[in-house]
Amino acid sequence: MDWIRENKPLAAILGVIVVGTLALGYLLFDAWSSYSETKEAYLGLGNQVASLKSARLAPTEENLKNKQAMVDEYAKVVNQLGGAVLYLQNETKKPPVSDIEFQEKLKTKISDVRKAVQAAGMQLPADFSFGFGEYTSTLPKSAAAATELSGYLEAVDELVKLFMKCSVKSVESLDRSKLSIETQTAATAQGNNNAGVQAQPATAILEKRQITAVLTLDQGPLQLLVSRLTNPTDMPYFTSVRLLRIENQRSDGPLRSEVKLPVPAAPGPGGGGGTGAGGKPDEAASDEIKPPPPSFPDAIAVFGEEQLKVRLEIDLVKFLETAAGVAAAQAPSGR
Repeated sequence: MDWIRENKPLAAILGVIVVGTLALGYLLFDAWSSYSETKEAYLGLGNQVASLKSARLAPTEENLKNKQAMVDEYAKVVNQLGGAVLYLQNETKKPPVSDIEFQEKLKTKISDVRKAVQAAGMQLPADFSFGFGEYTSTLPKSAAAATELSGYLEAVDELVKLFMKCSVKSVESLDRSKLSIETQTAATAQGNNNAGVQAQPATAILEKRQITAVLTLDQGPLQLLVSRLTNPTDMPYFTSVRLLRIENQRSDGPLRSEVKLPVPAAPGPGGGGGTGAGGKPDEAASDEIKPPPPSFPDAIAVFGEEQLKVRLEIDLVKFLETAAGVAAAQAPSGR
């Protein structure tokens, strides 16, 4: 302390030098730390760039050509599939139907199905008309509408025939969704006569026609019906089950008065087998040993014998002519 008091100017200079050295050391350390972090980030970014350049899907001209070739191949296969479903579709390339012909066809099918259900033991509503009841007294608005409705009617008719094949007990109701061509004005519908189909977006490849049916049937026939809906041998139209709701025909148990117990047969004279006319035994006497007849049942099934009430919503899928070329129309043209 005495030296500092005696040499104040020199002590001040030494103090400034020490403080400056410490400040410069701190700045150097901070700069070195920043340099290290920046260097590591740069090296990491360089590694990422190198990985992208060596990746299989790098944005190079060669990879672009390979991708375009795969997209073209995919579009070709999709278009082939679209052409195949159009070929397999029953409505493809059918002749046009006039409004009067459609009405006659509808009435004939209603009459035929009523005769068929009597032989199959299936019940239909009194006003059953395949969901086309309005056209039993009025005509479609145009030939284009009649042609579309004719194909629609044939699909619903095949569905009802499938109900009979699967031993459905009764069809409580059967409704269908309307086609957009049915709600168009007569002038608009007349303008579509050349095409024979309703207007669809350019990218549309199919339209769905919804059928809603309420059925009464057993569990086995229901399983058979659902499986046969996708079998082209039993259902020649493309279908998709949208909704399947199942409930018991009765939600409560039977009353005691509803349970019918079997009545045992009255025994014959002597407690044994009965006798025929003239007092002769029913069976000739024999030394053959036979098993005794089955005993009278002492219990009957009360639950589980009821039928099922099923609400079934089915989409009838119709593929449009654009299905054969939609992949080429939507294929990307650039990167």
